[in-house]
Amino acid sequence: MRLSRRGFTLIELLVVIAIIAILIGLLLPAVQKVRAAAARAKCTNNLKQMALATHNYHDVRTVLPYATLDHLPGETTSSWTTGQILILPYLEQDIVARKWDEKLPRNSHDDPDGDGFTNAMLQQMIIPTFVCPTMTRPSGPLNASGPVSGGTPPENRAYCSYLFNAGSQDVTSLHYGPEPAFNGPIVPVKDPTSNPSSPNRAAVSLLAITDGTSNTFLVGETDFKPQGVPSTSYGGVWAFGYMAYSWGTTHNLFNKHDNASTVYGAFRSEHDGGANFAMADGSVRFVPNSVDFHAYQAASTRAGGEVLPLD
Repeated sequence: MRLSRRGFTLIELLVVIAIIAILIGLLLPAVQKVRAAAARAKCTNNLKQMALATHNYHDVRTVLPYATLDHLPGETTSSWTTGQILILPYLEQDIVARKWDEKLPRNSHDDPDGDGFTNAMLQQMIIPTFVCPTMTRPSGPLNASGPVSGGTPPENRAYCSYLFNAGSQDVTSLHYGPEPAFNGPIVPVKDPTSNPSSPNRAAVSLLAITDGTSNTFLVGETDFKPQGVPSTSYGGVWAFGYMAYSWGTTHNLFNKHDNASTVYGAFRSEHDGGANFAMADGSVRFVPNSVDFHAYQAASTRAGGEVLPLD
């Protein structure tokens, strides 16, 4: 006797597909939450590493790194070296640090020591510790719109997710004035020999943070979505400190992604609900979007005499 095999009916098949779709719909948010949590944990670790490197720099130099320096004393070429460059030796990036020439600008193709590396080459290197996995990458190469003056090729600067905190003032005032004395822990510095009237003539030490290191921002997040979509504007780069590409302040509103005008040196992130900050004591705090703006600004100053909750 020959037996016939019974297959699935169309209705049964549709039921199975529907069940699978429901299960996927239930699991997908959980998977996304796990990924977001992992990315936030990696970001937290990056900030911890940067804070630890900054403290190690302070242990050796007895002063915190500057946010940026216009040029080395005795030099006339503007280099705008960054705090990120200064802490590279303490992030297991000593090779990059040793090959970087602080006397030359970041886009220099000169190789005075003949080691085969130039600042223009090094500034294109992605430093993993400087990149938050949650941050959407720039929409294109940075400063790659075409050759710049002198016929040099586009720079293709490496992006960075983290800015050193210089205080609460407008970052553009460093260049366009009136220049304030920046009130954060990691301040921009101008060479005092050629800028004797500048109030920003030296970096500060941990002892200058009288508001308390656990109450003061050291490093915070940024991204390339100041207007809600990926761009090549107003994010972070680790090798160029001009116009707050590597440092920021709390002058602008926190975590704002619908800016209608140009903003430089603003803290924001793509984490749900807020952004991570490394505090000056080395801890990392998640600051919610609901933070009071006055408390947010207070946390950026080193000696403002105010301690306000960041919750």
